[in-house]
Order: sequence, then C-alpha cells, then structure tokens
Amino acid sequence: MSQSASEFRLEASFRKRLYFFTGMIVFTLTAYILQLFNLQIVQGSENSLKAERFVRRSESIPADRGNIFDRNFLTPETSQPLVSNSASLDVILNTSLLKNDAKKVKEFIYKFCEALSIPIVYYEKELQESRLIKKIRSREPFVLLEGISREQQERILVLDNINRYVYLVSSPARVYHMGPALSHVTGYVGKPTTSDLQEKEIKTYQLIGKGGIESLYDTTLRGQDGFRIQKRNTEGNIEEERVIEHSVPGNNLILTIDRDMQIAAYKALKGVRGTVLAIKATTGEVLAMASNPSYDPNILSGKNKLERSNHFTRVTNNGGFLNLAIQSRFPPASTFKTLVGLAAMESEHKINFDPKQTFSCPASFTLKSTFKGVPDQVFYNWDKKNHGELNLAQALEKSNSVYFYQLGYKLGAEPILAYSRLFGLDKKTGIDLPGEATGFIPSSDWKKRTYGNKWFDGDTVNLSIGQGFISVTPIEMALFYMAVVNNGKIYKPYVVSEIRSPLDNSLIQKTEPTILRDIPLKKSTVEALKEGLYLVGYSGTASGVLNSPTLPEIAGKTGTAQTRRRGASSSNHAWFIGYAPVNAPVEKQILVAAFVEYGVGGAASAAPAAREVFKAAFPPGSFPRTDRSRAKTMEEEAPVEQEAF
Repeated sequence: MSQSASEFRLEASFRKRLYFFTGMIVFTLTAYILQLFNLQIVQGSENSLKAERFVRRSESIPADRGNIFDRNFLTPETSQPLVSNSASLDVILNTSLLKNDAKKVKEFIYKFCEALSIPIVYYEKELQESRLIKKIRSREPFVLLEGISREQQERILVLDNINRYVYLVSSPARVYHMGPALSHVTGYVGKPTTSDLQEKEIKTYQLIGKGGIESLYDTTLRGQDGFRIQKRNTEGNIEEERVIEHSVPGNNLILTIDRDMQIAAYKALKGVRGTVLAIKATTGEVLAMASNPSYDPNILSGKNKLERSNHFTRVTNNGGFLNLAIQSRFPPASTFKTLVGLAAMESEHKINFDPKQTFSCPASFTLKSTFKGVPDQVFYNWDKKNHGELNLAQALEKSNSVYFYQLGYKLGAEPILAYSRLFGLDKKTGIDLPGEATGFIPSSDWKKRTYGNKWFDGDTVNLSIGQGFISVTPIEMALFYMAVVNNGKIYKPYVVSEIRSPLDNSLIQKTEPTILRDIPLKKSTVEALKEGLYLVGYSGTASGVLNSPTLPEIAGKTGTAQTRRRGASSSNHAWFIGYAPVNAPVEKQILVAAFVEYGVGGAASAAPAAREVFKAAFPPGSFPRTDRSRAKTMEEEAPVEQEAF
C-alpha cells in the first residue's frame, strides 16, 4: 500500500524527533558517566577530603616563621640565629561542651580565673556579652591562655572541672635573641588588626610582622600553614586525627648585620637618646643599626596580654618605636661643613676657590647690614678664639666656623643647596626597612611662602655650618660621606643579604649592591676633603677620643647642633660621621654615623659612641697603622676642647 505524501512527511518528522531525543539521552548519559568518573576517579581524593572536612572538624597547623641570621651565617644547623621560634602551649576552650551557651561560657571563665589565680580583668573584653556571643558563633578556637607555664599546665591537668572543658595545643612563639639591641631592625610579630585582615591575605589566628624586617618581609617569613582533621566525641576528646597537609616553614633571612658590631653600637647608646649606624662603604651593607630608646620584641611578641599592653604603652610614651637612624631629622651641624667645602671646590669657576687658600679667623664674622637702622650681625666661632690663617683641611680639623661663614657667604646659598639635593639629603635612601623619613632642604621660594620674606645673607651664613632651616636623617648624612669615600659613588643601603629555603638551605634571592648615585667629583676635591677629615681624628676635634694605638686610623667629622633650648651646652645635639681604616683599601673601609640628642658636643658623646663600633669591627692586630699617625696612648692624651658647632 503506497504512502501518501502527507504520511511520508509525518513519518520523517517523527524519525527526526526520535533521533534527536535519543541523541540527547545518549549525550546526557555520557556526560553523567564522565562527570562521575571525574568526581570519583580523577578528583576522588580531593572530593573525599572536602567531604571529610565538611563532616569533621578541620584545624589549621600554623607554620613556623623563617629564622633570621646575621652576616656570619654558614648553615642553619651551625649558625646562631638572631631570631628563631620555640614551642609553647595554648589553652583552648571547647565551647561545644558548654552547649555554646554564652552564660555557661562566662561562668566557666570565672571558675578558670579562680582556679589559676588570674585576675578577671584579664578577660574584660572577652566577657562583654556581644563580643562573647560573636566569638562563640564564629566557631574559631576560643583561646583562654597563650604560652602557659609548666605550673599552669600541671594545675589545669589535675583540676577535673577545668581540664574536661579545655584542651592544650602547641603553638610557635617568636624568640628575639638580641632583644632590644636589634629591635628596630627586626621588628616584632603580633595578631593582625582589623585593617590587616581587610587589606592583607592573612587569617585571624596567624601572626603578622609589625615594624622592621618582620613587617617588610612578612609574607617571605610567614610560611604556609597546614591543616589536620580531628574527630571528637561528645566530651570533646580526640578520637581520630589525621594530618592532611603539613605546614611549610617560612624562608630564612640572612642579614648584613654583624652581631658584635650591633651589640657594641647598642651598648654605646646606654643612658642616652640617639642612634649609631655602620655601613660598608663600597656595597651599602648595613653592619649595625642601633637606636635608643628601644623596646623588647620578646615582650611585644609574647603571650602575656597584660605585659604586652603595659610595655607597648611605656614604649609609645617614651618614643621607643622611632628608629632614629632613618626616622628622625636634625640639623647636620658641622658635619655639613664637608659638603660646603665640596660645593666650593666643585664650583671653583664661581668663586675661584682653592682649598689651599686661607681665610683669617679673628674669632668672629661680621655680616654688614644693608638695611638702615638694622645693626650688623656678628657670628662667633664655636670657642670664640682667634685661630689665625686656615686653609680648608685645617678648618675641618679644628671645625672652624668663621672659615665656613666666609666661604659660604662668598659661595652663596644656591650651590650649597644644589649639592645638598644632588647628594640626596632630601630623598629617601630606599633602605629595606619601613617608615623611612626624608631630610629637608630649604629654598628661597620656600622661605618666602612660609615666612613671607626673602632669603637673607644671614640664612646663608647659618647654612654654611649646618644650622638654620636644613634638617637631615642620620642615614642620609652617612651616605653623603660614603660619596666622599667612594669618589662620588653612593650605594643603596640594605639589611637583608639573602633569602634561603628552610628545607634545603638553597639560595632563593640575593641582594646585589646597587649604585644610587654616581656623582663625578674632581680628584683634588676628594683628596682635600679626606686630608681634612683625617686631621679631625689625628689632631683635631676628635683626636682625644679616636687617636689611639688600639684603634685603626679614623677620619671623620664631629658636629654639634644648636637647638631651640639655647644656653647650656647640654641642650646641643651631637654628631660624628667617619670611616676607617684610613690607610686600607676602600673595599675594607666602613662608615659609622653616630647621633646623640642633647649630647653636649660631637667629641663628648657621638665620637665615643662611634669609637666603640670601630673597636668591635677592628680589634687590635687586625689593621695596619702608618708612620704618620704617631698615635698617642690614652694616658698621654691631653684634654681636648670639645667642639660646640
């Protein structure tokens, strides 16, 4: 029987639909089978882990932070760390055994305090009802005590009404082996703040670096946390535990710091407010950086909440968190005279200056007034004595202010200010420590905007001895002297030399010396400055402190900055910046900058502080001396008048 055309079309349409739906069923079944294969075979282990995490309690295993070593590092096993970790025990409250009831939790905390003789004020914040409820609902570990003592541990274990509701977990504690002596370099660690949690990839239970390299290298030091899965019974006891991922310790840091020099620098500041900084002249490696007042990072990173809080308050009130080496600005005083001399020699076309030419020092310099009715202004030498005719080297040796009053006045302010900016006295050095400040170099435009009047000749005269509006950080001034030592080259300072793997000690990253500035200087300029700086330590303002057979030959410059507390010499700040050994190759020389607030004079407090660092760096027998030195013994030394400017 033949099909009609309409029947044929209907049958063809039916077949197409049948094939389509059959294909859809086959495709769906195939996709379903492939997905089952993917979930159970390909991703079976991962999904099994996720399921186990869901039905059981997972707990993080905090990673140890990386250790920190000094420049004498060999291997982790044979080297004494500057910063390391130790194990401690924390007491965790199992709130589920108290039915997560805020009232019952509160009652238990009162019992816990009574049993362990803990003042209830210790939990003042935690006992606030809204905070307590939020903490319970967060399902995060409820930490009652951190870093408990052996006595507390034994007491908890014997008290049944206490130990059945708590459990002890091991947690890492940070140990700073040099304590306050290195705290401004290392920083410390603590719990993250609310802003830390919002801005950084960190969890509430983790420790975060606060200050120093702990902060700047936080992610490098932090490591990778592991986690374990625990199954607990209704009484809170662990029935089963399995480590899923082991924690990976953070990377180790090798510093440029020399332990002995650092200790010497810190001890040299005992009883004073100031800073001592030592840098390797041809690399920028920071060998020592001490600042006083300081703080104890072991207390601030410790587990005792009340002790932490009290120490933090004391340090804050005393300004102890300020790293004076990089975060303070002061007039450079007579240490700036070296730059004035450099600017004059490099700008000889402007004033036809020869470092061998002399200026007369009649104990004072008179600046003639150009305004009717305004008297002349008299600027005195620091000792108010007549020093006769002096060339540049002799003026540096004696720190003669009258010489530099005349030189600065003749040169004018602009070359001095221009060279100050050229050497970066108003720029950050880029050291790998947080919070660096910048110095301030004034200008005539700035003075007009700020004070409403022009730059006067008296401002230039003041500037010529490092007084007036100018202010610098100790590290900026140290880098200027590095340029003198290195014929114009300034290296970027740094404290982290290497980053190494904690697993096999392999090198991950190494810091290479970087030139910040390479300023062409005439050979005659450098030689003239070095001659004057040598005389300072040999027979000049610092010779009574630095010229000794037990020390290498030290060149440098003292400085004493007047403050607003006019009158007594005790109101003056003290500077010394120098380098040694003078007669050694530049690769073996180190720079030391010392600054003491209200230190009377450069030779009185700053040079002695620098001397201690030089002694630690160059013990007797480790340096040559030239015939020229004719060093005096300490017993033979006659009193040397201390510089006041």
